[in-house]
Amino acid sequence: MPTLRLQQLYAFFLLLSLVLLAALGLYAHLSFQHVIQQTQEDAERAARAEVASAVAALERRLRNIAGYLASWDETRQHLTNPEYYPLWRDTRVRDSGALPASMRIGLYRPNGVILARDPSGAFPDRLPPQAHLEVRLMWQDARPVVHYPFPIRVHPDSELLLGYGLIRLEPLEELRKIGPFRYVDDANLRLRQGAEKLRRLDELTQYLDLRAQPNTVLLSALNELEQLIFFAILLSLALALAFFIALRQLIVRPIRRLTSTILHLRDDPQAEINGSINHDFYLWELKELQNAFLDYNQRLLRLHREVQQNSEIFYRQARQDPLTGVYNRRAFDEDRARLEHDKRIDECTLILFDCDHFKAINDTYGHPVGDAVIRALATCLTQALRADDRLYRLGGDEFATLMPGVPIDTARVVAERCLEQVRQYDFSRLGISEPVTISIGLAHASAPFDLTTLHRHADLAMYSAKRPGHPKIAIYEESLGALAALVSNREVSAVYAAIRQPDLLHFRYQPVVRLPQRIGEYCEALCRIHCDGQVIAPGAIFAIVQARRLDVEFDLAVIEAVRRDLRQGLPELEHGVSINISAPGIVNDQVISALLGLKADSLARKIVVEITETALITQVEAASANIARLRAAGCLVALDDFGSGYSSLRYLASMPVDMVKFDMSLIRLLEKDDLRERLIVQDIAQIVATAGYDLVAEGIEDEALLAQVEALGFTYAQGYHLDRLHASQARPQQQTAIQA
Repeated sequence: MPTLRLQQLYAFFLLLSLVLLAALGLYAHLSFQHVIQQTQEDAERAARAEVASAVAALERRLRNIAGYLASWDETRQHLTNPEYYPLWRDTRVRDSGALPASMRIGLYRPNGVILARDPSGAFPDRLPPQAHLEVRLMWQDARPVVHYPFPIRVHPDSELLLGYGLIRLEPLEELRKIGPFRYVDDANLRLRQGAEKLRRLDELTQYLDLRAQPNTVLLSALNELEQLIFFAILLSLALALAFFIALRQLIVRPIRRLTSTILHLRDDPQAEINGSINHDFYLWELKELQNAFLDYNQRLLRLHREVQQNSEIFYRQARQDPLTGVYNRRAFDEDRARLEHDKRIDECTLILFDCDHFKAINDTYGHPVGDAVIRALATCLTQALRADDRLYRLGGDEFATLMPGVPIDTARVVAERCLEQVRQYDFSRLGISEPVTISIGLAHASAPFDLTTLHRHADLAMYSAKRPGHPKIAIYEESLGALAALVSNREVSAVYAAIRQPDLLHFRYQPVVRLPQRIGEYCEALCRIHCDGQVIAPGAIFAIVQARRLDVEFDLAVIEAVRRDLRQGLPELEHGVSINISAPGIVNDQVISALLGLKADSLARKIVVEITETALITQVEAASANIARLRAAGCLVALDDFGSGYSSLRYLASMPVDMVKFDMSLIRLLEKDDLRERLIVQDIAQIVATAGYDLVAEGIEDEALLAQVEALGFTYAQGYHLDRLHASQARPQQQTAIQA
């Protein structure tokens, strides 16, 4: 009987294993079917998004075409004198390349009447009176056709309407041209009936019937993986059978022998024990070891729970502001980093709160009252925020809250509630006689967003709210970007410190290479400020310099810092240096004297003076006289950023400069596909070179662009690509010098 019972138990576990393996196989099959279905659904969603992107691209293309046609002189000419309008419509527009061959255009008078009837009947004789600028879809010969209207004005900046243009296109054909599509089967794109209700081009997506392309590679891979799992299940079945055979030999039989021995000892305690049973008692030792391990594991679990409780307490304390009990700056930084990597969040709003005149409150009533004010503000803001919103104290009297997934209008309502809560609080019970107010700045961004930039935008908005006469709640707009240089006290202080101590100025010397030899001729001094362990970039420096009108003072500091580097004998300055001088500086006698002194100290080196912001020069005669003095002393003078403004040609004709630096934006036109833009740059370069000026190309970032400016006859070039070439040429020279 005992042997029979063990065999039944053995058979039960064997049968259970077979059932589990069969269930696993069925589950794997159903899971793969679910994955295939989910893949098809994802492909359909991706196809819908792909078509929406193509529609948006088509709309941008139509806006560009309409903008060009509306600003084309010939378009306005035919609205004024339609005598040759049919020839222009049928031939001239197509030959000029202004309109693709697949599209057609019709012109209408301001009252909506067409200039001349189209023989093909492709255009209506009159536009609908209430919808001159509405996109319309209609069916012609069972094919969908879109009419895209646009206004034509007397001048692009004028409000006077000259007429309307109407672009006719077949939307499905245009969408197919935008492809190729990755997810959409463009051969089966169809428009449903009812699409004639369309009034905007971006509504086209909702009327499209589309079919996603089957992902044959993925389906094939899934099928192969399913077969592999089926094979693994069969292998597992074989291993299970082998395991049960081994279990029978290694476990079941020893247990039977152990049971037999125990029964034998029960019947006859004095009986001799066969030595073969020693191995059987090993199972008992294993059980003891298991019990000891379980006891040890329970102790570890109790210790782990205690450590976890202590860790949670420490975690809360490390992220809690001790004065107010709200979250602190560390918690804010951690949540901010977590939000930046959360792909599920498509937008975020940041609100900053700051107490007005808090320093005066602290100085007048003392720090205990100031702390009480901070606690009261934290209480008010916490009560006004939503239940799930976190309030952070960033330091001093500044608080913040992050609102992921919240639009700006909702955040503004919350901010108004916070402002009202603070207004209603009775601060007189803290012993303060004057009102306590706060300023609130909001900034909103859509994914992907940089919360560091978002924080700076909220700072600017809060700074705007603090200005006299402004609302206490401000939302960041692009127009507030001009305040950035005025808000950062650290950067302002660094600029003033650099003017007083030019040693704080450091330069990255970018080589200017002579063409076509590609030999470093001199270096341009690109300014940075190193102050209190921080590096202030040029964008912040010159915004402050211009806002505070420190141009002359900063030019003098730059000249003195360059003089320092020349005296130290930096190897980059062996042949010479180029210095940027502002428009106010070129007409200032102190700046000119400093430049002449710099040249006198470095007669053997080339000194190039680059005049920036030429559009700001108001004393052209004085500037020309000073330039002549510099050239007489041996300096070279360059007109910087040529092509970036409207006044470069005038100053080139009126000021006696030696070199003309083509702005990066002008050089980049050589990379464009538009032949007309490239020809304009080539012609300008030829004109300037023929006039006797050396040409300098900025922003050279690859070999192809360098080859183009060489072919155009540029004398010098500089940029990232030449930095690398110069560094690779200098490295063998340095190694040779070390070996020598």
